[in-house]
Amino acid sequence: MKTTSKAKHTVLFLSAILTLSALAVFTSADCIYPTEPADFDVVVDGFAYEGEVLSVKDTAYVSLREFACMADNSVVWWEEDEAAAYVRTDSLDLRAPEDEFYIEANGRMLWCEYGVFTENDILYIPLGKAAKAFGFDTTYVYEDNTTYLTRERGAVVSAEDYYDETDVYWLSKIIHAEAQGEPFRGKLAVGNVILNRVESEEFPDTVYDVIFDNDHGVQFTPTVNGAIDQEPNEDSVIAAKLCLDDAVLNEHMLYFLNERIAGSLWIPQNCKFVMAIGDHTFYS
Repeated sequence: MKTTSKAKHTVLFLSAILTLSALAVFTSADCIYPTEPADFDVVVDGFAYEGEVLSVKDTAYVSLREFACMADNSVVWWEEDEAAAYVRTDSLDLRAPEDEFYIEANGRMLWCEYGVFTENDILYIPLGKAAKAFGFDTTYVYEDNTTYLTRERGAVVSAEDYYDETDVYWLSKIIHAEAQGEPFRGKLAVGNVILNRVESEEFPDTVYDVIFDNDHGVQFTPTVNGAIDQEPNEDSVIAAKLCLDDAVLNEHMLYFLNERIAGSLWIPQNCKFVMAIGDHTFYS
């Protein structure tokens, strides 16, 4: 990521932007949520956080620029052609794409359930994800109605040191094979099923072994019809990394199917319905 002269001017422009008004509405992807001032305090390493904190469906949001400048000697700029904000510090490279449901920090994909959005030319991200990216531990104390951020490291551990490449490879391939035409949350849900099975005593212990498990018959059709050999698209890779990081839609889902084309209805007849996304229904 290079800071061009245009980008530097953008930094100055962002620094001059006024804060958000008391009540607003933002659009992130296909979702619309109201925003309002947060009703709790934020303390960072013993000092009150002076930036704006908004609440979106009980999730705290902060201005990326304000938080970055508070946390570190940061360079912040906006790339118009990508509709994304960038932050660079000595230990962090961060990208926050507008109207997406994630931020990228040192190659890690961090799930933003209610999206990344702009209002009055200010880009907002969840406080918890900002804290994680910049290396803070986060604790909410109910009695104080306060969220405490404590600096533990310079920035989030990099993707190279965090992700298992084999897990990313196979998880992205099964997500693409099963859900390439599904909404993004549907891709996450498929990834959740795989990782929930890895954690379950009823299934094998690795992503690869779960995908190719056939002890009780073929578990995933793409492993026998050749679809697993397709190259995953970017969304499938992002979804895989999000699931391997912190994106959990439901920790109990173990099964899914498209009832219109399923060869068997054993799953809906014997398992508990959890949710429906796109053409897939998910069960525990």
